[in-house]
Amino acid sequence: MPKVSVIIPVYNVERYLRECLDSIINQTLEDIEIICINDGSTDNSLEILCEYEKKDNRIIVFNQENKGVSTARNNGIKLAKGEFVCFIDPDDKYPTQDVLAVLYHGAIKNNVLICGGEFSHFTNNADVLEKEYQDSFLGYLFEKNEIIEYKDYQFDYGYHRFVYDREFLLENEIFYPLYKRFQDPPFFVNAMIKAKRFYALDKITYAYRIGHNTVKWNTEKTNHMLMGILDNMKYAHEYNLSKLNEYSYIRLEQHLSYVRSYLNFRSYKIIKKMSKYNPKVKSFVYKQFIKKYIQNIFSVKNNTTKTHKIITILGLKIKIKRGKNNTKS
Repeated sequence: MPKVSVIIPVYNVERYLRECLDSIINQTLEDIEIICINDGSTDNSLEILCEYEKKDNRIIVFNQENKGVSTARNNGIKLAKGEFVCFIDPDDKYPTQDVLAVLYHGAIKNNVLICGGEFSHFTNNADVLEKEYQDSFLGYLFEKNEIIEYKDYQFDYGYHRFVYDREFLLENEIFYPLYKRFQDPPFFVNAMIKAKRFYALDKITYAYRIGHNTVKWNTEKTNHMLMGILDNMKYAHEYNLSKLNEYSYIRLEQHLSYVRSYLNFRSYKIIKKMSKYNPKVKSFVYKQFIKKYIQNIFSVKNNTTKTHKIITILGLKIKIKRGKNNTKS
């Protein structure tokens, strides 16, 4: 049985994939397996994976139709054979060669189900690790090596920097929700709540690449993001985690511009459910969006063309042919 299974969901990342794989195969902890789930890539990602699979027998490549990162990671959990599992995205990397060794031995020595370190970020142009964060992201950092009770931590981001006992995940059916955005925090929070405690390391264990791509938001992604935040608010309510509840509201605030851009009835239903768990949602966000939603529904827009009038009322477009006397010359 490998000590750690590293799970990588891969989709169209040929530019960064080799750097990611090199950071894994060069780890000092050699007793690992590297599970690469090719999620229907259309670039050269699969060719690169097969190239590495041939030269390192610890690499196992699986193909699936494009079903998204959640399905890929969940399949990785089910396929894994390691004592622990961890997750890395193919455009990121491990900052040092001893990351997996430190995480694994930290978990074993301290008899915990989850062990993790600090989160860092870097850009292509400046390959220097940074770890300066605002208050709402300070949970990325640890002051010392110690066991921490999750009720005293209650953070929701940065699942990458941890290893998780594989049997613990399977026995508790802890998987990623099938969302296209914000699927990571509910997984992380659920695992932490079930484990109750974890071992924290005052060491950077993950390097996250920023500034190289832009998320293309749409209605579906926005609603999935809202559902993920709602999941965490439910966990916070069920387990009396007030700090997690506050973090969840902050995440909503941080994404309000996207919610405003893709307003729809489903969004309002999700936000309404949130308002049951956090009074700030009810007093500010929900009321604000309800007002705007009602205005959108009952607005009347009279757009004209040379030959027709297009009237939009109650969200329905009515096309009316202009009479000859009304037609502009």
